Amino acid sequence: MSENITIVFELSAEFNDQALSEYMSKAKEGKPTGKYEKRIWTINGLTIKQYDQKLVVQGTLNDFTRGFLRSLRTVKGLALDRKNALQFASIFPWKQNVMLCPECGGTFLCVQGEIEGLDMVFRRECGHKNGLAPPVMMLSNRILPDINVLVSKCLSRLVELGYFNGFEVVFPEFILDVVDQFKGSGKKNSVSEELDILRTLERGGKIKINNLSTLPIKVDLGNLGDEDKVILGLAQLTNSVLVTSDKNMRDRALIQERPTVYISASDFGRLKMIREVRGP
Repeated sequence: MSENITIVFELSAEFNDQALSEYMSKAKEGKPTGKYEKRIWTINGLTIKQYDQKLVVQGTLNDFTRGFLRSLRTVKGLALDRKNALQFASIFPWKQNVMLCPECGGTFLCVQGEIEGLDMVFRRECGHKNGLAPPVMMLSNRILPDINVLVSKCLSRLVELGYFNGFEVVFPEFILDVVDQFKGSGKKNSVSEELDILRTLERGGKIKINNLSTLPIKVDLGNLGDEDKVILGLAQLTNSVLVTSDKNMRDRALIQERPTVYISASDFGRLKMIREVRGP
């Protein structure tokens, strides 16, 4: 079933009708029918209506409309409030290390520098200006579960319950060998089962698995040192949020200033029960 969307852009003082007209040159312009409508266009399942202070985009969500909306957002003078920025962000795949607009909550990858009078301004893709003063807020949706979390199947249960939806899970190809060395073959089988469940969740669009196949990482299985060091090293290398049930691991991660989600191992049994009670 096709998904319908409605995005409302605010027209700021910098908005220019000519710039919008040029962007809409490939769309079909129709005759306004509403009392307050100034102009109206249609293109590939989208209807765009211009009012005095806003531009409303409605229609069916598909690959074309995603591209159209992403490009439309760059038209000068179009801005999104927080509600519409979050709606806008939700129609695009999750990204890693995107920047966050503190004014509307929207995410963006590019800041465009422009001369205005005797000053340089930096404009985000959402339309808001940025003085490029610190801090620059960035988002990460990448997590790295430690071995205990994988063995317990805690992560897959949390995803099935609706948590970590849209996150990227770092699960390197060599992790099974690491588990085998530190935990033994029995735990390795449990992690392998967890990987199968996570892959099923990935196919369902719940998460994305990153096996680090594109990174030139070499692991000397004969000289791994301790388990915590391996996992923390991966978290730092991949800029991941660590998910752990080990207090010592948590404390070591925080000393290294690594963002961490801590879930007590004592809650694993109750989490399993909750998953079973709530069902599919």
